[in-house]
Amino acid sequence: MTSFGYNTLGFGSFTSRGPVAFDASFLVIAGGGAGGQGEGGGGGGAGGYRTSHTSAGGVSSPKASGGGGSVESVLSLNTAQAYTVTIGAGGASQSGSHTNANQGNDSVFATITSIKGGGGGRGEDRQSGATSNNNGGSGGGHGRYNSEDSVFAGGSGTANQGYNGGSATGDGATDAGGGGGAGAAGSNGTSNADPDSEGDGGQGVYSDISGSSVQRAGGGGAGGQSSTAANGADGGSGGGGSGGGGNKGAADNGTTNTGGGGGGARSEGASTGSGGSGLVVIKIPDSRSATFSSGVTSSSSTGSGYTTILITATSSTSETVTFS
Repeated sequence: MTSFGYNTLGFGSFTSRGPVAFDASFLVIAGGGAGGQGEGGGGGGAGGYRTSHTSAGGVSSPKASGGGGSVESVLSLNTAQAYTVTIGAGGASQSGSHTNANQGNDSVFATITSIKGGGGGRGEDRQSGATSNNNGGSGGGHGRYNSEDSVFAGGSGTANQGYNGGSATGDGATDAGGGGGAGAAGSNGTSNADPDSEGDGGQGVYSDISGSSVQRAGGGGAGGQSSTAANGADGGSGGGGSGGGGNKGAADNGTTNTGGGGGGARSEGASTGSGGSGLVVIKIPDSRSATFSSGVTSSSSTGSGYTTILITATSSTSETVTFS
């Protein structure tokens, strides 16, 4: 109808636009496990590693999901919907106790959960078999144990996220196993072996989702013995901490935001290496934007039609991201 010279449209002339679907690529890495306690503690396992991003041809291998898994499908998300995002903390260092090493913590984005890294096994006759704390995204290595006639397996990794921890085979200076990595199992400890090659953490996985190629989620190296000149074993490339022992001294922590496992301790009372915190990377079309809850620490870059968001910390497990 016409009134006072204006055309008034009837009801139903305006429509509201609902949620818009779009695809998002991801890399989700959990927190790494801490290294094992005691003389010859096992290396901590790396946090679980899941990705939907296919890295470029020139990126070094391995470069898919952890544990030999394939690249996963991208996520189909919607605007105007809140999605959970959590960065898993690494397992905390311990000293002077005979308890099991601390596992890491899970990392989450939307429907994707990467499993916490397994803790390293206790050394110096404290553990004669793997425990549930040794299992994780990647398994923790078994600690040195007083038996020359048995092989004690490290913790188990999670399928398509990470590998098993290394085994221990006796009570020699380098007998503890290395923590499993996303890209390879932890090395086994072997009696009278070369300390430069036994008990090393497994390597991590490469990805160029954040721009340049970066290797992450390496396992922690096993601890040596403080009473010998044997140094602790090396952490896996990709953020794994080296083990303590001998001339080296204290164990190293896993690297922050790689999910690397912590190094095993060199003696009772010595501190273990803590696990490295995890990471979430999201790659979305540059036509979309993200709004985070107040407890999220993130950064972003835009290019070639995409926005890449690195989330490096969350203050709780209730943080969210909403896209528009």
